Amino acid sequence: MSAKESAAGAENALLLKNVVILDYYPVDMEAGPSPQVMRGDLRIRGERIAGRGPDLAPQDGEKVVDMQGVTVLPGNVNAHGHLYATLAGGMPQPRVPLETFTDILTEIWWPLDRALDHEAVYLSALAGAWDAVRCGTTMIFDHHASLAAVGGSLDRIEQALEEIGLRGCLCYETTDRGGKGQRDICLEENERYLQKLADRRPAGVPRFRGLVGAHASFTLEDKTLQLLGDICSRYDTGLHIHLAEGPTDREVSRERGWPDPLERLEANGLLHPGSVFAHGVDLSPLDMQTLEEHGCWLVHCGRSNMNNGVGRAPVDRFPERCALGTDGLDDNLWGELRTTYFRGNEGGRGPMGHQGAERFWLGNYRLARETFGEPFGSLDTGAPADFIVLDTFRKTPLEEDNWLSHLLFCFHPWDIAAVYVSGAPVYRRGDAPPADAAFLQDTAARLWKTMGLVR
Repeated sequence: MSAKESAAGAENALLLKNVVILDYYPVDMEAGPSPQVMRGDLRIRGERIAGRGPDLAPQDGEKVVDMQGVTVLPGNVNAHGHLYATLAGGMPQPRVPLETFTDILTEIWWPLDRALDHEAVYLSALAGAWDAVRCGTTMIFDHHASLAAVGGSLDRIEQALEEIGLRGCLCYETTDRGGKGQRDICLEENERYLQKLADRRPAGVPRFRGLVGAHASFTLEDKTLQLLGDICSRYDTGLHIHLAEGPTDREVSRERGWPDPLERLEANGLLHPGSVFAHGVDLSPLDMQTLEEHGCWLVHCGRSNMNNGVGRAPVDRFPERCALGTDGLDDNLWGELRTTYFRGNEGGRGPMGHQGAERFWLGNYRLARETFGEPFGSLDTGAPADFIVLDTFRKTPLEEDNWLSHLLFCFHPWDIAAVYVSGAPVYRRGDAPPADAAFLQDTAARLWKTMGLVR
């Protein structure tokens, strides 16, 4: 339990009176989404919702708060993030022109992951989690890389998330870019962390889960794919990997005489149910069908795709299990949702529309439910008490038939008054940052110098 959770423990017997509840899912884990808006009270005991309804009577030992009609809704879930990229914000541009996606990898992201030491891994995750909670994000599916500081790096990220109070599904990006010895260290970090989680067996709602991490198939030899598949099988878990982020994945595979990326992953037993594949820009209709048949997740990272110039993902063909991620740009999921929606309408109302935006948004909670085995996305009795409290000012009425329009056009991070995880407040507007700004800036400058971006 983090210090923040311990300090907030006395507030875990709460009755929130007079709230407007936006809910996405029933608490029944077998049920599909059923968004609804209701007015009433919300009771919290420990880390779960203990009751909701009109005019709930206060109970002994309960702190009663009149919320004056504010909106409460489930915390946001980021289905694909990179906390290690947090201190890249504001970095100088490389002196080499960035003309292709490969240039971006070789001049920015791969130098950054080699520059990170254990302290920088922790601080990047801490600052990133602070950004996330202020945007209403309560859970991050993180995809980590730090080739100069691999062993124990997932513990550093876990520590940072715990200090802020967020949940995480963690993994390490295995790659062959550093040779066989470096690859083995990456594999070991994934397995070590999965074993740590297996040994922990916490009571109550799990704070952390793990997947087996890999960068992208074009940086992975066949033997490495086999070894990744072995770990997935031993721990009965899925893979988290970039897939077809652009044409590079397929082009490099063909240059090396390999099958196409998804074929390689399938041949090595890596299409586990619950696997998380990010991007999918360059996937065929047959590829989409294959992911569907195997119960895999495909995560759209629209703003990152636009920034990297890798192409426009065929979001209308994404499988049933689809979700949204930010790919390290930030953790503003409302911003990601509306960009996906606006981009889908660009050039004429096309295949996205409200129905498509709703499908992707609610998919994030289904992914969280399947991965953690808990009814996230619900604020009914028995659900984890992870929620956002907006401020009292709401410009337009929130009703059952316009909840998505509020996410697309009305809700912003600056509307967030508080964020709760496991029934405890992990953020309130006006809270002090978790780290000294000057120290973070010095760390960022040190990374940029190591990368050769500043003298």
